[in-house]
Amino acid sequence: MNIYMIILDGAADRKIELLGNKTPLQIANTPSLDKLAKRGSQALVTVIDEQIVPESDSGSMALLSYDPKIYYPGRGTLEGLGTGFIEKEYNYAAFRINFASYDKEKGILDRRCARALNDSELQTLAKNISDNVNLDKFGVEFKLIAFGHHRGIVVFYSNKVNLSGNVSNTDPGFKKNGVWGIPVKDYEPKPLKCFSLDQKEDSILTAKIVNYFVEESNKILLKDKVNTLRKEKGQLPANYLIFRDGGEKPKKMPEFKEKFGLTISMYGQLPAENTIAKLIGGKFTFSKSLDLQLDKDFLINSEKLLVQDEADVKFIHIKGPDEPGHDNKPKEKVKAIEFIDKYFISNLIEDLSEEDIVIVTCDHATPCELKIHSTDKVPVLISGGNFKSDGTIKFDEENAFRGKLPIEKAIDILPYIKKMGNFND
Repeated sequence: MNIYMIILDGAADRKIELLGNKTPLQIANTPSLDKLAKRGSQALVTVIDEQIVPESDSGSMALLSYDPKIYYPGRGTLEGLGTGFIEKEYNYAAFRINFASYDKEKGILDRRCARALNDSELQTLAKNISDNVNLDKFGVEFKLIAFGHHRGIVVFYSNKVNLSGNVSNTDPGFKKNGVWGIPVKDYEPKPLKCFSLDQKEDSILTAKIVNYFVEESNKILLKDKVNTLRKEKGQLPANYLIFRDGGEKPKKMPEFKEKFGLTISMYGQLPAENTIAKLIGGKFTFSKSLDLQLDKDFLINSEKLLVQDEADVKFIHIKGPDEPGHDNKPKEKVKAIEFIDKYFISNLIEDLSEEDIVIVTCDHATPCELKIHSTDKVPVLISGGNFKSDGTIKFDEENAFRGKLPIEKAIDILPYIKKMGNFND
């Protein structure tokens, strides 16, 4: 018996007028997902709670049955640990960053630089910063990695001074609340200053370092040839770094095999997911493509890797539907869902045995009308094993609402499957 957990990043949505007051999942032509739905049971589940907006890492943690309200240390920490940058003997503070475009005179901030940077441009900018910013005066060193058109991770580390992630975001799109990043829908379009959230010496110092790093990197980015050429072409320059999601050191988490008697293997694009896998004693495989666009070969090859994996539980996080949600492009979101159905789900169905179980769900909702993640419930489908049809016929929010699966929270999915006698302990 194999258990496949298929996470469709941000696929859940709200009814959209452009789509005839239906959601992208409802509109999408998904014959393979429909087959799974007709064989299984569905429910709408809360990913974390009604106040905390999930991100891909906290959402994945919940879907794996680990309550983020107990174990989540913050995205920056998970990302930093996942890159392998953080050494045990050092004090550290890790952050997510965006390469943004900021025009102070016009009052315009594009938090993702319109996601227009190609990888060569992005890596050149990151290397220029790494080579030319110096934090010796603080007794601190740093490492920076950039990926996915506009994303990055910065880790400040030191064996001389203490550091803390308990500082505010400079990214105006997310407000810091403890370890959580709360999306801000209507924010003033300008980067913020970083400040300590607890007035302790380590966090005060860290805030100073963040502000200094932003200032110094801004000087470098403004002069970089990449941005000079981009402006000549009428493109947005990636001239400003914005910081978010500093966190705390992670708590010890029970190993997945201890909880369920099963081994787990995870596939994804995020360093944070790599960390989660390590914390629960699982194996992690980075997706070969960090491009946000869907790729036929990537989906076909990923399915093959999943089926060949010897772990009992195979977890895969598939990008695609999330970005059109952020851009309010519902038709593109529909296409992304259809693409996954055609090149991944269809092949998986062909390789399933009668005993195998497939779980299809989302790490969070990304409603097009909001252009940010939300606390909306997401559909979950369980098909195979001894799960019977509950009369639902399509994987979407409406069918899930009518489904008979007695699950209300993401953390209860795997325990319920175990309770139903589908695990071979």
